[in-house]
Amino acid sequence: MVMIFWGCTNDINDLGKDLLLPGDLVQVRNYSEKNIKAYTVSDGNQRTDEPGYNLLGTFNDPLFGKSTADFACQFRLSAYPDSLKTPSINPVIDSLVLVLLYKDVYGDTLTPQQLKVYELASDLDIDLKYFQDTDLKSMSKAELVGAKNYIPKFKLDSLSTTYGSTKAAPKDTTVQEIRIKLDQKLITKLMSADSLTWSDNDKFIKYFKGLYIEAGDLTQGGAVMKVGALAAGSNMAIHYHTNKTDSLTYIYAINESCARVSRFGHDYSHTSFAANLDKTDVQDSLIYLQTTGGLRTKIFIPDLGTWSDSTNFAINRAELIFQVDSTITDLTKLVPNEQLVLTAIDKDGKEYFPSDLAFSSLYYGGTYNSTDKTFRFNIAKHMQEVIEKKKENYGFYLSTAFRSATFRRVVLKGATSKTGIKLEIAYSKIK
Repeated sequence: MVMIFWGCTNDINDLGKDLLLPGDLVQVRNYSEKNIKAYTVSDGNQRTDEPGYNLLGTFNDPLFGKSTADFACQFRLSAYPDSLKTPSINPVIDSLVLVLLYKDVYGDTLTPQQLKVYELASDLDIDLKYFQDTDLKSMSKAELVGAKNYIPKFKLDSLSTTYGSTKAAPKDTTVQEIRIKLDQKLITKLMSADSLTWSDNDKFIKYFKGLYIEAGDLTQGGAVMKVGALAAGSNMAIHYHTNKTDSLTYIYAINESCARVSRFGHDYSHTSFAANLDKTDVQDSLIYLQTTGGLRTKIFIPDLGTWSDSTNFAINRAELIFQVDSTITDLTKLVPNEQLVLTAIDKDGKEYFPSDLAFSSLYYGGTYNSTDKTFRFNIAKHMQEVIEKKKENYGFYLSTAFRSATFRRVVLKGATSKTGIKLEIAYSKIK
């Protein structure tokens, strides 16, 4: 499919010419639609159970205000712990440690994160839906079982060949590790479980419901870390020794059978866009998008369905172009989203994908172009359907992709800026 679309890019305006009878085609024309309106609005309450990654940290963004991400998760037995549960072995517990592995940091690597760990008092259910406003603190016991001030690290791996990483230009990040020593009372509880509880995971997660890892408040700076709870190997580990062997470890695993729930919070009260947030009567020259149920953009193109200069024409291309603002953000430090998502709105306010996506994601677009710093979407088929009254024009939402599993944000040029938002149309006028 990539080869097919690549081969079609030499002159997209010629698309379909060979299907027309001689003399039918008058000419191919181009038109730039600039009557576009765009408003920054709050994103919906995102579902956050069992994400690809859990996010952790507090970040005071100079443009987007304060964002906080933390999570709760269950732990499961990795095996029956013979050496821990056999009295004759006489195990001596050295420590209980929560290990969180992460690879991505968004923000600064100077501000210590105040991480706090609580034991859950309420059950998490892997079959239930949870959302970003779930009050994980109220589901936890009041007493701390662990705490640590941690400065996030970011290190590039010059030895990895991933993404073309070399010693001269390292790209792939190495996995970093947060180790939080947990309280003796939690060790006592775990070791007090009977053999029946230790032999059955369902009984164990009823006995020990899991942990809530909270990101403490920060008044400035900070970052959000992308914690790999599954494949990256985050876990809880008992370190112990016996009278025969030193340095033994028993792992409580976080796997696909463990419920994991993220919580996100945002404070936009001190931002430059706060006064116009969620309003569609005043446009700013900039628009703001953010993952973690933060911000998205509502877009209106009033003339989308009434535009034409003839009743006989075909839309070859309708490319909606958004320009990233690079003047107020250092894009090398706070990189834009990898991908944005454009959805159309129906008369009931519900969202659906433009039919252009059915051709392919490559044709539909939405990925970040770092060369010209744009996001581009092709809505040619959708526009044709609106003109032909097969679809109605109630506008669009421009949102971030991977909302619950990654932390990113981007500032785009708004419709009232000098650059503006463009809809570049190529069409064939037919006799």
